[in-house]
Amino acid sequence: MRAWGRGSLGSLLYRRALGEAVATALAVRDGASTGPAPTYAQVQALVDGPGVTCR
Repeated sequence: MRAWGRGSLGSLLYRRALGEAVATALAVRDGASTGPAPTYAQVQALVDGPGVTCR
């Protein structure tokens, strides 16, 4: 396991999500397959899951 030291992963997660959103938008535009996506129910289960403190 690599020691990263102090720092935030927030910007990394945001940048990765933004990159994936752009890649998906381009794939849809070009008519390519975008692969599986979670259902709304699956996403809601993540939000309502144990240990969630963001509400």
